[in-house]
Amino acid sequence: MLPFYLKYLGPEPYGLVGFFTMTISWMALLDMGLGSTILRETARLKNKLDGLKKIKKLIRSVEFFFIIVSIGLIVVIISSNNVIANDWFNVDKTSISTVQKSINIMMIMLIFRLFVGLYQGAIIGFEFQVWLNIFRIIISTFKFIGAFFLVKYISNDILDFFIYQLCLAIIEFLVMKHKVYNVIPKTDFIYPSIETIKEVLPFSLSLAYTTITWIIFSQADKLLLSHYLPLSEFGYFALVVAISGGIVQISLPLVQAIQPRMAALIEDGKILMALNIYHKGTKFLSAIVISVATIIVLFSYNILHIWTDDIEASIWAEPVLIWYVIGNAFVAIWSIQFNLQYAYGNLKYDVRFHTFFIPLSLPIIYFAVVNYGAIGAGITWLAIQIIIFLVWAPFIHLKFAPKIHKIWIFEDIFPSLILSSMFAYVVSSIEINFSQYSRVESLLIILSFGFILLLGNIFIYKEFRTRILNYVSRL
Repeated sequence: MLPFYLKYLGPEPYGLVGFFTMTISWMALLDMGLGSTILRETARLKNKLDGLKKIKKLIRSVEFFFIIVSIGLIVVIISSNNVIANDWFNVDKTSISTVQKSINIMMIMLIFRLFVGLYQGAIIGFEFQVWLNIFRIIISTFKFIGAFFLVKYISNDILDFFIYQLCLAIIEFLVMKHKVYNVIPKTDFIYPSIETIKEVLPFSLSLAYTTITWIIFSQADKLLLSHYLPLSEFGYFALVVAISGGIVQISLPLVQAIQPRMAALIEDGKILMALNIYHKGTKFLSAIVISVATIIVLFSYNILHIWTDDIEASIWAEPVLIWYVIGNAFVAIWSIQFNLQYAYGNLKYDVRFHTFFIPLSLPIIYFAVVNYGAIGAGITWLAIQIIIFLVWAPFIHLKFAPKIHKIWIFEDIFPSLILSSMFAYVVSSIEINFSQYSRVESLLIILSFGFILLLGNIFIYKEFRTRILNYVSRL
């Protein structure tokens, strides 16, 4: 939807949408890791005696904490939105009043999203991922495609856009809260407890710390490029960020599926079953991520042109996109090791990693951006991710699951990597003249190649091949 929003809203109003997107990324500062902590505690306690009552008490306590945070956020915004509107934004055509009202609506939405993150953690902990994903599909359709129809056919006023998004945020909040409290048995009113939060605070603060430092690390190149690149080129770079970021987003549903299950199994002492899920998760993730990354690298220019219909933007972004896509594929795969630390409730190694490695990386990123621009940033990003993959992943496996690393590399990841490399070699030797096809036809061609590769990568693993063949045989 990004090109459409830009077209129908205009550059300055679209900049406000971009600002809101950025503020969502920094929401971890407010969440303090409590949403993810709720996920683990729900998965750990749900089958225990009085577990549901403990979960309800924890949720009530976190809700109370978030209410305090929300009041503080409202006070800060009311006292500073005039400064933000006048001094932070370089506004030309949009009125200051519109900017101020937009900021106010953004912050209200941010508060609702804070509570949604809490309820989402509980829902995933209860392993209602199917319900959650169906609801996400519905709400996301209204958020993005519905907003497109709004700005194209009804009103392209940015305030109407944000009011529409606020209404959806309220609906999302109410539905998620109802789902959580529908699962937890009705009891007498449970008062919030500071002691309850204190019990989970060490784990929560560890999550918050690693999340915040990761945001700084992953956003540093983008922040620097926004300063050193001409504004028009940074707009092209935003396309790279959107596409390559999708690679990491692919891994999130899988992580949400295996996190609560692994945590519950390890809590019950079923280590081998948890590791079996970990191996299957890596295989499934590798099959999907490597397939998608391979297709984007093979057809990077064509994908950009199909999406934007802008030749200049596609030419500029293509070489940068390739480096970021491969780098983010490494991120998606190596980061699955975090599930081991999460399941054991021991994040001390992740805290140390973020404390020492990330500060060492930031000067390198700065040097690359200043001297070599977006290409340098992309190459540096990939190099850093390869180092993490080669050094950090085996270290974590050694600490939490000794002797599995070779299996993880050669049986879980390599089959998909080898098949995808062979596929890329064959496809790159085929000359396809996309200029003779429409954008829709070009998209169908690329999707066909992607489907073939994905099917091959799924079938290369025995577990998935057997399940698919058994399912087909029953039809």
